[in-house]
Amino acid sequence: MANKFNFTQSRVRAIQPPEKKGARDVYHDQGQPKLILRVSATGNKSFAVVKKDSKGATKRVTIGNFTDITVDDARNRAKDILSDLNKGIDPVEEKRLSRAKTQTLQELLDSYLEDHALESVTVTDYKRKIKWGFEEWLKKPASQITESMVLARHKKLTKRGKTATNGAFRPLRAVLNYAITKKAINHNPVAVLSAGRLWHKERRRTDIIRPKQLGEWLSAVDQLEPAMHRVAFKMFLFMGFRITETYKIQWSDVDLDNGLIVQRDTKNHTDHELPIPKILLPEIERLKRDAVERLEEGEELLPFMFPAIKRDSFHGRPKLQIASLNKKLGFHFSPHMARHTFTTICEAVGIPKTMIDRLTNHTMTSDVTAGYIHTEVETLREAINKVADYIEEQVKVSKKEENKRSESDGDESNVVQLRG
Repeated sequence: MANKFNFTQSRVRAIQPPEKKGARDVYHDQGQPKLILRVSATGNKSFAVVKKDSKGATKRVTIGNFTDITVDDARNRAKDILSDLNKGIDPVEEKRLSRAKTQTLQELLDSYLEDHALESVTVTDYKRKIKWGFEEWLKKPASQITESMVLARHKKLTKRGKTATNGAFRPLRAVLNYAITKKAINHNPVAVLSAGRLWHKERRRTDIIRPKQLGEWLSAVDQLEPAMHRVAFKMFLFMGFRITETYKIQWSDVDLDNGLIVQRDTKNHTDHELPIPKILLPEIERLKRDAVERLEEGEELLPFMFPAIKRDSFHGRPKLQIASLNKKLGFHFSPHMARHTFTTICEAVGIPKTMIDRLTNHTMTSDVTAGYIHTEVETLREAINKVADYIEEQVKVSKKEENKRSESDGDESNVVQLRG
């Protein structure tokens, strides 16, 4: 049978598939010259339109399988497709866009989390917050989420908490901005909150451990059990480490000979190397010796500085230790307070901002000059030890003041009141 003939139901049905595995034969319709039939070795027969565009590139638009569509229907559909192509309308792209418009919020959230290199804690946080604020929206196509829906939901959630409302809408905004790039929507409806200045004002956390509270805090930390948490908590304060990045540290990234620690895959997706303050070095060395002793006693040496007790991984958020600490303190403590305290002390002892950014592993992309500054390890060591010296000095001052108060109270107890 010739490759070009007048398509009919019987003649198309009679075509035999090619014998060679993976081969495909192509036939052209005389009744509609741009209509083709492709026959694969598996026996599949499909109609398509083939046309060259203005740049000479061949454009092929699939119409459907012979089992699902008649020859007459294929010709009519080919006529419509050619008409669209001549008008500059791409049926393939239109079909893709139409399919994109049906993507649900859940599908876009899953795709967003898959395409972005986020920490597991951030992934969990995004899922939790979107479920909290918009659970019944997850099954809806994102294209059906309107500004009026956003405004109504914002009003409803605000009654449950202003900060929580902001926290829910931020990940929703991020996912819907991503949806725009996927052609699922044309406009982010969450933008109405900015246009109407409806985001709730939040006070930036400024709580720190005050200089006079440092001694109290360190004394309480020294009572934590197991002992490894004492080291971890002191790293929050003396090194400005984030809690999640601290507990993931492995012994292979601790260089005790050179007094260095490397945090892998931090919040800004970089590795962060920092000198160990001299005050912490003996405690970390002791922690390592304890781990080695357990190994000699037959226990397995886990790769993590702060291993989990019941699983082969690093320790999770130390909720019990944080609660224990707060029972002993005269103020409320959260781990991020220690990082705020570290940066505050850095400024107090005269460390320049570029070096504070380097110590805390903050990105400096917005500062062109800072991008050319590569701080030497020994310069960082000197800076981080300045922070440690300041903390030690404040603890000594607090103890002296406490002793003076005790002596003063003791003197008053020896005074005899004389009455006339």
